[in-house]
Amino acid sequence: MVVLNQPGGSGTIGSRYVKDARPDGYRILCHHESIITAKLSGAVNFGPESFEPIAMSGNIELIIVVREDAPYETIRDLLEAAKDNPDTIRFGANMGSPAHFTTMNLESTMPGARFNLVNSGGGQTRYTSLIGGHLDAGIFSLAEFLNYRSEEGTAPDKNIRALACLSSKPIAALPGTHTCVQDGVDTTSSNAYYWWAPEGTPPEAIEAISNALEKAMQDPEVVKTLNEWSLGLEFIKGPMLRERIDSRVSALQPPEIKQSLALPNYPLFAFIAVIALGAFVAFEKKNTAQDKNSMSFDQLRPAAISFGAMLIYVALLQFTPMPYALATAVMITIIGGLVSKWDKRTMPILIEIALITGLGSEFIFTQVFTVTLP
Repeated sequence: MVVLNQPGGSGTIGSRYVKDARPDGYRILCHHESIITAKLSGAVNFGPESFEPIAMSGNIELIIVVREDAPYETIRDLLEAAKDNPDTIRFGANMGSPAHFTTMNLESTMPGARFNLVNSGGGQTRYTSLIGGHLDAGIFSLAEFLNYRSEEGTAPDKNIRALACLSSKPIAALPGTHTCVQDGVDTTSSNAYYWWAPEGTPPEAIEAISNALEKAMQDPEVVKTLNEWSLGLEFIKGPMLRERIDSRVSALQPPEIKQSLALPNYPLFAFIAVIALGAFVAFEKKNTAQDKNSMSFDQLRPAAISFGAMLIYVALLQFTPMPYALATAVMITIIGGLVSKWDKRTMPILIEIALITGLGSEFIFTQVFTVTLP
């Protein structure tokens, strides 16, 4: 296997890369349960149903972590503080991730409790933000917690401590740390690594890969490494795998999200502003035109065609598999041609600008800002 670590978009860029691949078994995906929550949160319009599941190989225990000097002794203390002072407890949970959904489930166990959710990045960034006072709490994997706790020294100077486990049973590596259920908070959560192939991959390819993974999971070196990483040695394939995925999709369904902040209706305001501006331009053009009695449609044709091109552009991105870069280049060429009145001398430069803009903006959005594009 050739491993390609594809960052960006909380895993959605890598997931789409595999989803759109040829279904021949030669490009597969290893990803955790963000593949479920990304769709549930609306970040992307695809989820497990767009892939062929191959296997599950390893379960991740999750921990709620606070600073060593935090005033909270139990998970109930943290929820009580979030109830008494809503939106003041800064809780690290990347939007659309399993941690985000788990946090919402925690809030739902105590009516009135509301955390200030913060996009906290990866584990190392989240740890730095926590000990630096930029976060009050966060969710870490067991391996992350054990690793980061030991970086700064030994007890009692550990900087962070486990407030509660999100597992259904106490974790042997954390003696004395209660589960949420033990403290009267009915929330459990874990994460797991799944292997996926593009939808339509032949069953024989799925079976060959799953059998190879199962054999690898029994290798002594692999077992030793996974134990060092505090990953549960759980392997599932076949019908049991589909049952597991279905149960996780049901469990990760978010509670009802109540709008806590009334935001202005920006689309409506933008629509009104465009109509008002268009009416103003039409009025001014009518007053300054030689023919003051009427406006020729020829004067409005470029704007009407540009507006139509924009609508078609949005529809192509939303409802067809046309790549973003190509659709953007075509749209810019059409509107630029209207502005330049299709002057043949400017067309080569216009096409060059359109291609650079389409490809360049795709690179900036996906690689720099890690935004998932259609």
